[in-house]
Amino acid sequence: MSYLGDLGQLDLTAVGVFLAAWAVYEVVAARATRRGGNLASRMKVWRVEWMASVLERDNRILDIQILRSLVGNSSFLASTAIFVIGGLAALLGAAKDIVEVINHFDYVEATNQNRFGVQVSLLIVIFMHAFFRLAWSMRLHNNAAVVLGSIPQPQPPGQDPARDALAAKRAETTAQLVTLAAKHYNGGMHAYYFGLAAVAWFLHPVALIVSTLWVVATLYRREFKSQAYGVLSV
Repeated sequence: MSYLGDLGQLDLTAVGVFLAAWAVYEVVAARATRRGGNLASRMKVWRVEWMASVLERDNRILDIQILRSLVGNSSFLASTAIFVIGGLAALLGAAKDIVEVINHFDYVEATNQNRFGVQVSLLIVIFMHAFFRLAWSMRLHNNAAVVLGSIPQPQPPGQDPARDALAAKRAETTAQLVTLAAKHYNGGMHAYYFGLAAVAWFLHPVALIVSTLWVVATLYRREFKSQAYGVLSV
């Protein structure tokens, strides 16, 4: 751990602010979702409505296509995270030359190989986290598609109450799986946001603090105060 000695007090403070802000935002967002006070909670209601409408449709190709679209979104971002990690690993291999170039810029804080390695390693960890969240989101969406396929076809009301109850239960399960998948998708997206904020550390620790606060403010506005939040009321 001796390489951490190359980090100044301002570096450690900036990283502390970064990690604390991310953790606090995730806790606040999760609590708001449970209480119904953010965009994710309103989308949860719409997923329940979606599955309720599935019970009335004979042809569910549209619903499968929606799930495929959702899987595609997670797949694209998960694949991109892998490419980002590979690029960052390549940066570590060329750290000596990159540090020499960086130190020629007057507006960038002077660095060394150990400090640069820690900065790149932080980004690698962030995008690894993004990959795992997004890959799990893909898995959950696939599971939801299987459960969706098991929902019995609609029939005249009252013909078979047990079958109706089974269909409703499976629709509820599908909605829960899709909601869990969305939760992990959002977590992966948050990692992308904070990963972009972490890039500012290459400039200066203060830039990392500023970019972190900017990302938190952006996420908060979009999750709690956006026009989308207003129009999604059921």
